[in-house]
Order: sequence, then C-alpha cells, then structure tokens
Amino acid sequence: MDRVLHDHPAVYDALYARKPYGEEVAFVLERVPMAERALVVGCGTGEHTRQLEEAGVDAVGVDPSAAMVRRAREKSDAEFLVGSLPELPVSGRFDLVMVPFTLVNCLEPEELAPALSALADRVAEGGVLVLDTDEFPEMEAPTLRTASGPEGDCARLLQCRRLEDRRVCMDALVFDGSSWFVDRHLLTAFDDETVALSLAERGFVVKRLDWDADETAMADRSVFVAKRA
Repeated sequence: MDRVLHDHPAVYDALYARKPYGEEVAFVLERVPMAERALVVGCGTGEHTRQLEEAGVDAVGVDPSAAMVRRAREKSDAEFLVGSLPELPVSGRFDLVMVPFTLVNCLEPEELAPALSALADRVAEGGVLVLDTDEFPEMEAPTLRTASGPEGDCARLLQCRRLEDRRVCMDALVFDGSSWFVDRHLLTAFDDETVALSLAERGFVVKRLDWDADETAMADRSVFVAKRA
C-alpha cells in the first residue's frame, strides 16, 4: 500500500480543511459527556485530538505516520504517539476511544478481529468506542477535490475500484503546486453486520448511526457507537 499523502501532512490538512472535525467531536462527546480520558486511533494531523483537549478531555492521539504525528504535535500540547493496530503504544483505559477516517477499512480481512480486540481492551467500564466504516461503492468516474495548500493550489483526483472479496483499490493523483504524487490504498469494505457482531462479541452494546453531512466523505458511511456493557 502506497499511502504517500500521509508523508505530506500540510497537503493533507489543506485537502481535509472542510471536514467537520468540530461536529464529529461534539457527536462523540454527546455519547460520553463525562469523559475524562480519550484515545484517538488514526488521529492524522491531530484535529480531533486537539479539539477534545480544548474541550477539557485528556486526549491521546495515535497514528502510524511519523510525519502526521509531527504535524499534530505542532498544533496541540496533547500527547501524540506513532503506532498502529493492533499493537497500540498506550496503556490503561479510556472513557472514549475514537477511530475516525474509516481507519478500520485499512485493515486486511484477517486483521479485523485482533484490531477490535485491541480497541476493546482500551475502553473503560461504561466507556464508548466510536468508529466509522465505508462501503466504498464503485465510482463511475473519478472525483476531483481542490484546495489552497502551503505551496499554492493543491488537488486530488480520486478513483475507487471494487475488487474480489470486498476488497477495494483507491487510487489518487495528488497535485501540490508544481509537484505531484500517487496515493494508493488497498482497503476492505467490511459489511455493517460483521463489524456490529464483532463488537457485540467483545461485550459492547452497539448502535449504527451517521455523522452529520460531511462533504469530504464518500457515500455509504456508517458510524458505530459501541458502549461497554
């Protein structure tokens, strides 16, 4: 998998500038209003983590990209660590565990169970795990997103192709000023029933909801709110 965009965090921030981070943070805090500690897995450049910290929550962000973590540390005094599922570099339990950016879809099919177990291990009694997934439907034509970046205008031309066994290839051509690069992801479109059942087997009461309108998201996105019983 060539996730080159994660090596360009400033371009990433520009392309996702319209993402409703604040609304998503408000959404999760409504589900656990007394949260004191929060863990954001797949935190990217730290916007969710920063806003949780500003809301008075002791927040920790984890991301597999060292470049993204460096960018996140420039924005906030929250703790940011390099790491990935299932071997999370944190200890203890959290009132809220948030897994945004459809990170679960980045897993191989056989990685879903150990990843959900690792997340479940970090949720405190009475705590909440919130994660989102996408079906990634076949696209009839590429989509184009433009933004103003650090080196001038930037753009991403993106195409999704469905493969066998619910696998998805997401290819993007990203332009940053006068330079460009290819960003490629091999994803898994887990069905909602599989995710919900896996969470229930780990002791959660599960609801499937939706984020508020997010113009940066693809269609067919599901949000799972899983409360520790």
